[in-house]
Amino acid sequence: MARTRLQAREEASSGFLARHGNVYVYVPNLIGYARVATAVFAFGVALRDPAVCCLAYFASFVCDELDGRYARKFNQCSTLGSVLDMVTDRVATACLLAILAARYPSAHLPFLLLIMLDIFSHWFQMYSTLAMGASTHKDTNSRSFVVSAYYRSRLFMGYCCICCEVLYLALYLLSWPQYQAPALALPVALTHALHAAGLAVPAAIPAAGLFALLVLPGFAVKQVVNVIQLRTAAQLMVLYDRQQDGKKAGD
Repeated sequence: MARTRLQAREEASSGFLARHGNVYVYVPNLIGYARVATAVFAFGVALRDPAVCCLAYFASFVCDELDGRYARKFNQCSTLGSVLDMVTDRVATACLLAILAARYPSAHLPFLLLIMLDIFSHWFQMYSTLAMGASTHKDTNSRSFVVSAYYRSRLFMGYCCICCEVLYLALYLLSWPQYQAPALALPVALTHALHAAGLAVPAAIPAAGLFALLVLPGFAVKQVVNVIQLRTAAQLMVLYDRQQDGKKAGD
């Protein structure tokens, strides 16, 4: 009987290891597929149902935090999962900004420029870090103290990323009449600060507008990091080419 139970445990263990060896069905990768599906659904209803779009997009964003947690918990980190995570991030943000460009036709260019900056910055960073021997684009193999500090502080990095997403969703909601009615009074200190900056703001604003104002600092930091990251990543690629030329000359 004891041997039978042992054999059963070994068979169960071997079955788990067989499933574990299939990278396509790693738990974090399954979460990644769910992220893609919910994002597609969100964008499918974005032009007719803003509430459902925001809920689906938020669910996809929550999955972004879960996939990394479960990858570490189950020791299921993989190159497929890392690329799936980064590409989903970039594509989802780009699609949301494209929708904002459609909702705000007169301001379409700034949204398209944000898409360009986001894609240029992250792909330059990924290629340069991999060329220099890093494992992912989040490895701090950067010549910039700002970029290195940003990626080392995962909490601060997460805060800035969340600020960007909240700002974009808030602007998306504000493009719909039902979300434009003033609902919340601005804090007195914030009102004075905005007036001192020469900005004329009403005493009460829509709830989405207040969220947009509160997350502006984190959004601004993220864009500054993107610009610096793009510049330093380009410098790293030039340095890599010089190193390769030096090796060829030494051969």
